Amino acid sequence: MDFFSELALETAEAAGRGVKISEKRLSSSVTRLSFVAPSAFGEGGARGKGTYHTLILAGDPLSEDALLVEIAKGVARSIALLRGGKRRRVLAVGLGNPSAVVDALGAECVKKLSAGERGNSYLATMVPSVFGATGLETARVVKGVASEFRPDLILTVDTLATKRAERLFHAVQVTDGGVVPGGGVGNRREPIASENFHVPVVSVGVPLLAYADRCASLPTGLVVTPKEIDLLVPRFAFALAQGVEKGLFE
Repeated sequence: MDFFSELALETAEAAGRGVKISEKRLSSSVTRLSFVAPSAFGEGGARGKGTYHTLILAGDPLSEDALLVEIAKGVARSIALLRGGKRRRVLAVGLGNPSAVVDALGAECVKKLSAGERGNSYLATMVPSVFGATGLETARVVKGVASEFRPDLILTVDTLATKRAERLFHAVQVTDGGVVPGGGVGNRREPIASENFHVPVVSVGVPLLAYADRCASLPTGLVVTPKEIDLLVPRFAFALAQGVEKGLFE
């Protein structure tokens, strides 16, 4: 399988001197690493151009409620920086397979958002599921809804894959560089990005999958996930939803 690290920070680190990564301490438990990709880069140029923020977490998201609060604040700050001003009509999309716990982060997060009128703004939400379940390209489903709703911004939430086991559930990525559905498990679909949707796209994700051959002496092609995944997903979904609400509307 052609696995693709969805944490852009890892692609930037591999690029070495070609990408300048800046660091900012947001709190005692959250550090933001940021860089700008002026053009597509990474494996086969699969990474979209844009600004990438990676929140590195110090602590245990499974047991520390205070860390969830800091995650929400960090996500809100990054969204506010990347959204390009106030947006009146926002479409929030929960990517992934809601029937698989590890891939249900997007759906669970979007469920926690308050859809409808928001003062002078309006939030619509959707969970398109995955090609394997529906037979429909996720990007095309989102395009169909967007063509009717006409959002000023599309926001996506998804589970990500990492090449470094220590970053499992200890990082959050926020970017305006788009997202490639299925990229983390070797099944890249059409990107959801500003270039092909013609509106700003902000994507939020948490690495909950890692490559087994990078973590231990296991066969190539396997992926691993934390044993506490059924507890981690709802906790991250709550923190991300809080961050999305603040970052978009406050």
